[in-house]
Amino acid sequence: MKLLFLSDGLPPFVLGGMQQHSLMMVKHLAPLVEEITLLYCGLPNESPPQASVVLKLLGNPENVKVIGVEFQDNSFLPGHYVRASIHYSSKLLFAIKKSLSSYDLVYAQGFTGYAFLGRHDNLVSNLHGLNMFQKAFSIRELIEKTILRKIARIILLKSSYCISLGGKLTDILLGLGVERIIVSPNGVDDKWIYNSWTKKEGKIRLVFIGRNDTMKGFSILLESLEQSKDRVSLDVIGPWPEIKITPHDLSFYGEIKSKERVFEIIDNADVLVVPSLSEGMPTVILEAMARGKAIIATDVGAVSDLVSDENGVLIEPGSVEAMTHAIEKINTLDLQKASIASIQHVKKFVWQRVVKNLLKEFI
Repeated sequence: MKLLFLSDGLPPFVLGGMQQHSLMMVKHLAPLVEEITLLYCGLPNESPPQASVVLKLLGNPENVKVIGVEFQDNSFLPGHYVRASIHYSSKLLFAIKKSLSSYDLVYAQGFTGYAFLGRHDNLVSNLHGLNMFQKAFSIRELIEKTILRKIARIILLKSSYCISLGGKLTDILLGLGVERIIVSPNGVDDKWIYNSWTKKEGKIRLVFIGRNDTMKGFSILLESLEQSKDRVSLDVIGPWPEIKITPHDLSFYGEIKSKERVFEIIDNADVLVVPSLSEGMPTVILEAMARGKAIIATDVGAVSDLVSDENGVLIEPGSVEAMTHAIEKINTLDLQKASIASIQHVKKFVWQRVVKNLLKEFI
């Protein structure tokens, strides 16, 4: 199989769950297919990383070709991201147009496949969290999601296949009238799976990881800490301003690009907290499960496929009361039992298994 893979960036140059997904997909698909051509970009309005650097990230596979294309976005007016994404998709098509028919499959992340609609018989689109179709918790968020829905609906209804990460995301696709749905979850690198549990002394230590975005629900977590009776420690990874909440111990680490350093902080915690208002299948949950952590998370997207009473607490999104209760409940949880449950469950989501199951849909 010859595969064309369209991405909107790769870590550590562009950080995000979809970018991490792209890197790991290509890396683990490479040994299973004849050839992959990866199209990628860097940060907006910056030159894409050098091809040799990207290939090194992938392990220098001989059957992978990489092509960098600049993502341009010079506007701040409403809808600028949609317009920039459409333009970027057109540039991807121009870069590969002459050889497009030679590929057996085109896999498009996010909006990258827009210009390819109707131009290839096997266009697979993955809009990941389908956040634009999930509940909005503010007027601003509703406006932003409304702007994104038009292009998202066009892509979903005109693609040959649409990927669902699972859970409630499949229901969203069915509700939109999408007929050819492939359930293919997010994955985790098996090298990160930790096969033992060490008891930690003292108060419960939480860790939060996420970009500075209202959809990540960080404000909900902070409000719940203000109401919580149980003193906890919280480590925060991401570009958030530092604050203090008595009597809790909060440590802010800023944005961290080193995966090893992120895992060091996760390993020092007991529980990952994911208070997101909307999500797909967060990579951070899979990685924390791989390190044997209990999880507190909101029931959005495909999160319920990962988190249950066995390895944590699943709560409704946007509720300070529910988050406060979850933090108090976690103190009564058998952390060793939750740790073992996380590790056992996450083994179903290792990348080798995910990509093999995906390819079965086309072979």
